[in-house]
Amino acid sequence: MDAEEEIKQKQKALRERFEQHILDNFDGQEVWFQQKRVQLVGEAKILADDWGIHVNFESEEGEAFSVSGRWDYLVVYADRLGATYCGWSLTTFCPYPEWND
Repeated sequence: MDAEEEIKQKQKALRERFEQHILDNFDGQEVWFQQKRVQLVGEAKILADDWGIHVNFESEEGEAFSVSGRWDYLVVYADRLGATYCGWSLTTFCPYPEWND
């Protein structure tokens, strides 16, 4: 098996493991987006494909943008989703409430 095929097999296994959890817990939900010192609350629309996920985020203030992450670079927890090396995360809770004062 060549390296490219090995990566595809790894991504397929990770997709099977995490896709439903991500869609159930983050897609269409109110979540907190964080990247470095930027923290916004809003709604995440998530699309999944063989490569990874694509997140379209719209904050409550109307700011909209997109981020993405490949299956083998995603960090997936019960209440947190992020992409290694990209620096963004989504959480179901406010990570730093003191920043909102």
